[in-house]
Amino acid sequence: MELDSTSIASLVEPPVPIDQSRKAFNEIQYCSCNGILLITYANDIIIMWNPATRESRRIPNSKSGGLYNFCYFPHIESYKIFRLGPVVYNGDKDEMDIDIFSTKSNKWKTVGIFPPDYYFEGTSIVMSDGIVYMMAERKENEDCTILRFCLEKEEFQEELLFPNTIPSEIHVVGEKLCLIGSLIDNHKIHEFWLSMMKTNSWNKILAIQLPSKTCLKPLSFIKDGGIMFQNYMSKSVFKAYNSTTHKLEKVNVVGLEGHNFKEVVTNVETLSSPFLYLIQTCVLFGFDVPGLEGMLSHGDQYAVSQSWQNIVELLFSRGCMSLSLGKAGMCPFQ
Repeated sequence: MELDSTSIASLVEPPVPIDQSRKAFNEIQYCSCNGILLITYANDIIIMWNPATRESRRIPNSKSGGLYNFCYFPHIESYKIFRLGPVVYNGDKDEMDIDIFSTKSNKWKTVGIFPPDYYFEGTSIVMSDGIVYMMAERKENEDCTILRFCLEKEEFQEELLFPNTIPSEIHVVGEKLCLIGSLIDNHKIHEFWLSMMKTNSWNKILAIQLPSKTCLKPLSFIKDGGIMFQNYMSKSVFKAYNSTTHKLEKVNVVGLEGHNFKEVVTNVETLSSPFLYLIQTCVLFGFDVPGLEGMLSHGDQYAVSQSWQNIVELLFSRGCMSLSLGKAGMCPFQ
């Protein structure tokens, strides 16, 4: 929804109950693509969830911990999940694996490690148009840069250099990479830059002096050229930049009073299914899957889990699914 003073929010129960302990709560990660949320929990449970239809699919975990993001590729009819995390059974603490999961094969694979000539910087990775962006520091001269990983080709691309600013964070706004920095001669002035991929350049969209202890995360563009922000460390969850008055304004949303939010992500509602490829495969081969209709119904988690079992068993019996996928394709709610 487009947030303004008339917006009303409703709370939706997550597919897996959230551990409210401070450590577990702080380790939860969220990201969004094509109407699907990817949620990773502290106990290595990974869920793809459509909050509009209430469908959810549990992803088999590969390794403990790490940073996640994902993207949908329509030409291969598959989501790919990217994981950057510590190497298992390796004494080098600086070395990190890069693993990729495909919803089409239902398997994880390790495709390499984080480039050894760089230190990873920051606490998150972001995704835009199939490219994973990671802040990094060159070991040889301590210069900051942005590394790019093409999720479709599963390979690193040429690094993205910073504009003339002191970089602090990267986010995605309006499907474009957004860099937050500060002026070299005045750290109180925060700058927001958009990456223009076609010209391989940066466009500064906003420079503003923020009040003390104010921390903003850009979420989306709004009407009249404004920007919606998540307002960290404040009871007011959202703030909007008014491009006419050039000021930040509070956005009070009915239904969010008294709630504190660790993270806010934008999600455009769709009817996309986390089980998309399996459903299409059954339709393609003309298979009659008991419970498939129930799987498409809204909010019936039992029907979804039963249909998942039926689909896996049927595809395996018809030779359309490998043995490894058959083992991994157990009911995601068991």
